[in-house]
Amino acid sequence: MEFSKRLKELRKENGYTQKSISEMLGIKQPPYQRWESGKSMPTAANLELLAKTFNVSVSYLLGETDVRDSYEIVEIMEQLNKPRQKETIDFAKNKLIEQNEENKIIILNNSLVPYEVEEEQALSAGYGEGYTQEYGKEIVYWNQQVKHDRAIIIRGNSMEPDYHYGQIALIRYQNCVDVPGGIYAVDDIEKGLAYIKSVYVEDEFIRLVSLNDEENFEGNRLFPDILLPRNENTRIIGKVVAAFTPIEKEY
Repeated sequence: MEFSKRLKELRKENGYTQKSISEMLGIKQPPYQRWESGKSMPTAANLELLAKTFNVSVSYLLGETDVRDSYEIVEIMEQLNKPRQKETIDFAKNKLIEQNEENKIIILNNSLVPYEVEEEQALSAGYGEGYTQEYGKEIVYWNQQVKHDRAIIIRGNSMEPDYHYGQIALIRYQNCVDVPGGIYAVDDIEKGLAYIKSVYVEDEFIRLVSLNDEENFEGNRLFPDILLPRNENTRIIGKVVAAFTPIEKEY
């Protein structure tokens, strides 16, 4: 696992926000955001601080395998009886198959893959993006091929640093949330708005959460959670399986 992904994973596992971890390190939030987005790397001193904060080694932070994970897995398996060991192994195998199918990406070195993007439709990484039922298509290009059902442009910056304004979101149709906190496209039918958000299903509401946890001068989040009712006016369009910045094709 690369450094940026491991850093984000550790932060979430320990319940920190980007703002809180930045304050603990004594740095501004933007530099930390760049670490998680893979745009820059921390200094050796900050790497040591991060490792100490998360109680891991620097090598683990940098993406190398940590033996503690292997030991933990072995210890857990040894405590399970035979039937449960088999269930665990079968479950892991199925999850691996599912992951490989969902994230099947083919890197093409010498050619670009065309994607049809809906011109008038947009997913909001903000407060909601209006859309129309009539839309044309435009062709954009990327150097990776991802299985998807729809390609829609992202507007707004509430999903920074993972999803950026102007990127193309690739959506796989799915009418339910199978991973709490996963990134989905959601349709507010009554208001005619569509969102790309981290989604949680609650008893009466569907909670849309922004990844960007920046605050205004009063300490309030710039992008507070959005609650949509769990009824026929709220529709899960599908899971966001990838997002990319188009590559200009040279003719």
